[in-house]
Amino acid sequence: MAVIKIDQTCFYERDASLAIFRRATCEAIGTLMLMFTANGSSLIVHREVPSTPLLGLLIAAIATAGALVGVILAFGAVSGGHFNPLITATQWLNGERRLDCTLAYVVAQIMGACLGALLANAVFQSQSHVAAPEGIEVRLILSEFIDSFALMIVVFGCARSGRVESGPFAVGAWLAAAIVATPSSSYANPAIALAALLSIGSLHLSATYAAWYLTAQILGAAAANTVISIAFPRTRVELSGANKGLVKS
Repeated sequence: MAVIKIDQTCFYERDASLAIFRRATCEAIGTLMLMFTANGSSLIVHREVPSTPLLGLLIAAIATAGALVGVILAFGAVSGGHFNPLITATQWLNGERRLDCTLAYVVAQIMGACLGALLANAVFQSQSHVAAPEGIEVRLILSEFIDSFALMIVVFGCARSGRVESGPFAVGAWLAAAIVATPSSSYANPAIALAALLSIGSLHLSATYAAWYLTAQILGAAAANTVISIAFPRTRVELSGANKGLVKS
């Protein structure tokens, strides 16, 4: 089995000895910016091009993917650039992140996403609330499973193959494609799905859909982790000096 050396700045922070508060703050701000852009683009679409769904999807895809690439590049060296509890939790399950750091990241991501949704609502001052889908459509839940599965494949495939410089752009490219090509528009992020409860745009989810999406996202990430473990098998994780403390310090 191959030995993987973690000396990366994409999805793994450059210096894991930095204070958790400092790293978690970057996660909160980055997720806020991501959610603000996602929710803001949904409100722009609802206001400006309500009768042209395809154009709306393209606008949302470009805005959201662009924001994600930007915040990963901006904060990746400090926090790893997750902005998604699926990434953080998967690292913890693989023994690559301590529990206290994992909890701090996940809480920060959810808080940041919720604040981002509320800020977008306030800035755009939309007078109408887009109703969430009624009933349960299995195809949408399956879509979230596939979206989350594929996103985690891209994230950890780039990280473990050593092509960390391509990670932000690969993730952004996949997200843009998935928003357009899948019926759920690819939330693929528990923090975004929870914050969507607060959105008043087309990103809005009902509590029922949010619960189903969360379940599908977790299952999709678990399935992806299995595939990544097969594709990139490891006997141990060798930490570089810059990453001492990521696992057990």
